[in-house]
Amino acid sequence: MTVRPEDVEPEGQRATAAAPASDWRSDPSFAFPGRVPWSVLGPDFIATWGRADETNPQPEHLEIVGPSGSGKTHLLLTMLQDRYRLRKTGCVLVVTKGDDDIFRKLGWPVVTKTDELADAPNAVFWPRTRRTGSERRAYHEQKIRGLLDRLWRPRANTIVAFDEVGYVESLSGDMRALVQMYWREARSMGITVVAMKQRPQGALRDMHSETYWTAAFAPKDRSDAERFAELFGHRRDWLPVFDDLDPDMHEFILRHSRSREAYISRVDTPLRPQKVKRRGLAGVLAGGR
Repeated sequence: MTVRPEDVEPEGQRATAAAPASDWRSDPSFAFPGRVPWSVLGPDFIATWGRADETNPQPEHLEIVGPSGSGKTHLLLTMLQDRYRLRKTGCVLVVTKGDDDIFRKLGWPVVTKTDELADAPNAVFWPRTRRTGSERRAYHEQKIRGLLDRLWRPRANTIVAFDEVGYVESLSGDMRALVQMYWREARSMGITVVAMKQRPQGALRDMHSETYWTAAFAPKDRSDAERFAELFGHRRDWLPVFDDLDPDMHEFILRHSRSREAYISRVDTPLRPQKVKRRGLAGVLAGGR
């Protein structure tokens, strides 16, 4: 990314402190991330996401981790809206919650059947049901498997986002294997995977090893903070960064693993319903990266 130095908010003494280079527990090249609001960082991120190499654009998976109420859903929806606004990228957001008004703020059509995607380039796939327990899980597995099977094709050029990937992975062994296939092979099919999870523990390791972008909000306890820090690098370096996050401001860290560029940010733009142009599924799969 190419954030200008003047756009980075000044930091205090803590932000400039670094562990001694001779300490094996730290990265000698580590620098405390600067603070940049999303209104400044967002456009640069969207322009860079999937196009780190302009001569060879490739899908770049993204993970968002943070406890309930941290602001990760607001960030996800903002990212998806910004991506569509700039590139008109097709995207299906998979939602498994019983109900949540925030997804309606996205403005995209809500569908419950894969056939309904024929006229919706961007949609919220929300298979709601009154079933509970194992029947609810079986219903979700059937619906989500049908969606993922339908989207799996060469040159898909679309985004598949999960509101809670940990729940989807837990539906069955077959579903866990399918999600793992998406993490490992979707890039070759032109599919970008975006997934949210409350804690990094328990997730498929592929979620962390196959993602180029990681966004993380302040965890609720110290043990989680240590695991969150390890997603970014040396624990000794990154724990102070997480300690410095303001949860009341819904601050998060965004880092690109290839460039190792990282910033602290907060979404300072309102989330308003976005209108999307309807077209056939063939158009979705042939749309922009």
